[in-house]
Amino acid sequence: MKKNKTQGFDYYLSKEAIRGYKEKPPELRLQWLYMGNLLRKGYSKRVIKLQDKFREGKI
Repeated sequence: MKKNKTQGFDYYLSKEAIRGYKEKPPELRLQWLYMGNLLRKGYSKRVIKLQDKFREGKI
């Protein structure tokens, strides 16, 4: 029997959650992305590698 191999991850957001996000000003959304990027820059190389593997579905 052949196993189905899934990659990456999946999650669900309600239409209300997506609508609420869209209502936020673009400046705020960009600030969130920027802050997330700053946090990632502080991670060790090992943690960044693990994160990237997780995103690619290799874990």
